[in-house]
Amino acid sequence: MSLSSRTAVGLKAGIFGILSNLSAFAIKAAAGVLSGSVTVVADSVNSLTDAGSSILTVIGFRLASKPADREHPYGHARYENVTALAVSMLMLAVGVMFAKNSIEKIISPSPPEIGILTYSALVISVMLKLLQWRYNRVCAKKIDSGALRAAALDSLSDAGITASVLLSVIIMKVFKINIDGWAGLLVSIFIIICSARTVRDAVSPMLGQSPPKELIDAVAGIIMSRSPDILGYHDLEIHNYGPGANFGSVHCEVDGSRSIREVHEVIDGVESEIHERLGVVITIHTDPVAVEERCSI
Repeated sequence: MSLSSRTAVGLKAGIFGILSNLSAFAIKAAAGVLSGSVTVVADSVNSLTDAGSSILTVIGFRLASKPADREHPYGHARYENVTALAVSMLMLAVGVMFAKNSIEKIISPSPPEIGILTYSALVISVMLKLLQWRYNRVCAKKIDSGALRAAALDSLSDAGITASVLLSVIIMKVFKINIDGWAGLLVSIFIIICSARTVRDAVSPMLGQSPPKELIDAVAGIIMSRSPDILGYHDLEIHNYGPGANFGSVHCEVDGSRSIREVHEVIDGVESEIHERLGVVITIHTDPVAVEERCSI
């Protein structure tokens, strides 16, 4: 898939996330304020941060699609990681803030007024989150995007959070037990844990994590499929500069008695195949070896 097509799919997913999350926020915020439930309000703000996340996703895909330039010869794909980090820090701050509010609610409880609006808002929100999960999952699979896979997982987690909020509201209504502050604290803790994990996942690629073993094996397989034109390889390295931006280098051993033209055609073909099949821009250094001496040894 071309970079422009990949960007278009990412932008559509981001815009859908903005609209659906803002809708969920408005519905739950109204229900939370009218009922006086800190749990529902906390869940509504979680939807607002998700809308912010979708906005940054749109910005990230737009910036990541910029072509390489003199200052950034490997492109701008890491903008996706930067935006993911920014969203994660925002979520972390929101989680801490609502944990504080929930603790205050536990210390000084006030019974919420649960009505049909609260139930309806939470049920609609769960349905919206499940729809988000499905849409992001399809888009992530279509363009092989880690950012959209994370968004899909976040939507599924949010559906679980809202479902748990709905359960706590039902418990308060049926059993007359005020667990609003405790439920809000649990939601806040979940937000903090998820955002901390997202921070880790966003930072790790920027620090230069090891490439997947499957990718290394796939590159090596293509190289050695050209045997006996290529006798062996060493010093294979692959560096990631964001989604879809993998660059590598490797030393390939070739018969030193062959002409430069023949060797160049073989190496050029390997580089092209690796790029076309795996999306890795690789530079191959040729190491000529004396085949006759090697055989005699």
